[in-house]
Amino acid sequence: MSDALAQVGGLPVEVAVDYAELIAFLELTPWEGPPYSDDIPDGEMRRMVFGPDGAGLAVYVVLEQERRVVVVHVAWVR
Repeated sequence: MSDALAQVGGLPVEVAVDYAELIAFLELTPWEGPPYSDDIPDGEMRRMVFGPDGAGLAVYVVLEQERRVVVVHVAWVR
């Protein structure tokens, strides 16, 4: 099991819809997220907050040639 999948499994149940909406959004507009590192503004690694008050963070990679978005880390601060 990937780390990100395990992290998603650990999210509070009430946030599942927020995370699902984030994934749907990323499938359509993956470049909307700010760069993971401000030093690499055009980099493939991106981040996006989600959930109530932006308490969740997803870090993902845009694989443009494969037309894929891969979530590599998910964190919840509450």
